[in-house]
Amino acid sequence: MKRLELLLPVAIGIGIFTLAYSLGLLNPERELTGLAKTLLTTIPDESSVFTSKSFEVVTAVIWDQRGFDTFFETSVLFLAIIASLSIIGRDGLVNTGRQTSTVIVRLISRIMAPVIVVVSISVAIHGHVTPGGGFQGGAVFVVAPLIVMLAFSSHRLSLHGFRSDRLLFLRALGVSLIGVTGLLPVIYSRAVDVNAYLFQNLGKPGADFTYPAVVDTQVFKILLSGSLIIYNIAEYLAVLTGFTLTLYYLMIEFEKGGVAE
Repeated sequence: MKRLELLLPVAIGIGIFTLAYSLGLLNPERELTGLAKTLLTTIPDESSVFTSKSFEVVTAVIWDQRGFDTFFETSVLFLAIIASLSIIGRDGLVNTGRQTSTVIVRLISRIMAPVIVVVSISVAIHGHVTPGGGFQGGAVFVVAPLIVMLAFSSHRLSLHGFRSDRLLFLRALGVSLIGVTGLLPVIYSRAVDVNAYLFQNLGKPGADFTYPAVVDTQVFKILLSGSLIIYNIAEYLAVLTGFTLTLYYLMIEFEKGGVAE
């Protein structure tokens, strides 16, 4: 009876998948929408008045055309982490005296943690020209403190200068920098009496404000893509500090024997 209960839904699932695949429903050929065609062609095009001078179209859309949405998503994550820490982080930094792992695990964690940090920085600061960005870089970074805590203990982080007040300050700094960068075009427009939009990146028709797209000197030339690199760095700070704090306090509870119900 139990085998029949297991095999029946599996057989139905395989039948539905086979029928959908044979009808071409799983890989339909669709044309891009008008909005998608516009974004994919105008954003990387330096001659377009709507360009962000960035090859990373997704980042340009997120931090310019969808700036409000992204800012409030980051703010919600920030508030959720603050609320979680207010519940589970009342004990502050403590040394639970947990036994560390084997020598091999500790050695590998010492080697891998700096490599992970370097990779995360690269992912974040190159997010305006390659796939990645601040959120992805911050998510990569938290793997480093996580393996350190698993190999040693949560107390190890405090020995490396990780303190809850410092991490909270950096997280608040990252979120504030995102807000100020998005608000700056409007402040500028009021100061010099020109038109500009919230979260505006480069200049647009009817809006004279623009962040610098490229720093071009006789010595070097760097593509900044306007505000995109600023947002990536700020988001990197916000994500890495928030997730590190959360994992840190969860690890403390884990070392104590679990979170009480």
